[in-house]
Amino acid sequence: MRVRQALLGAVLTFAAAGVQAADVLVFVAGAAKAAIEKVAPEYERATGDKVVATFDTVGALRDRIVAGERPDLTILSGTAVDALAGRGLVAADGRREIGVVVSGLAVRRGAPVPEIADEAALKRTLLAARSIAHADGARGATSGAHFATVIDKLGLRSQLQERITVLPFGVDVIDGVAQGRFEIGVSQSSEIVPNPGVTFVGGLPAPYALVTPYVAATIGDSSRGAELLRFIDRPASRALFEAAGFARR
Repeated sequence: MRVRQALLGAVLTFAAAGVQAADVLVFVAGAAKAAIEKVAPEYERATGDKVVATFDTVGALRDRIVAGERPDLTILSGTAVDALAGRGLVAADGRREIGVVVSGLAVRRGAPVPEIADEAALKRTLLAARSIAHADGARGATSGAHFATVIDKLGLRSQLQERITVLPFGVDVIDGVAQGRFEIGVSQSSEIVPNPGVTFVGGLPAPYALVTPYVAATIGDSSRGAELLRFIDRPASRALFEAAGFARR
């Protein structure tokens, strides 16, 4: 009898947990896609809730929140989160920096690794490349917007224009490099490092280096977002972000 009661209690507890389970809506910039795809299953196993992630560029996701969409949590560049906080959409204690990424180059795994240690070497490498791809800065891609300005500052726009392909997302760029469609891809380190089909050449050299802090932030007073934020802030979760190309400052 006691065994039956214990089993019944366990079933009722499980059922109650199922009723309480909820979707946690998360807006995630492409730079953090690989990392959150590692963290989310751990969170779901620990809580029973389901992480429902929307991936897009920093600018696109920022603008959707400004326009009225309300995810429980977002992971964007620090600048974008500052903009949301300035509109009163992020509480002062509702944000955590998860690390920094650098804009850099990738080549297909096994291909010769070009030299980009300084401005002259970067220029030689870009001029020698048969094809180059980067994400669309006009859609709010951080690395794509930055690299477009680098090309102009180097004075290479006219020489490289026909060899440059602009794709919607950095992940698309790096996948294209892994597939051999592009000789060089430019993206964030956190979109390059997790892809086994490419080699991370390194970050862009001075004076063109770009280091971008990324921040996880709850939107409004979402308790679900706050719970996921605490989970992301755990050492084990931070280790997953570091393995995906984020560095601590």
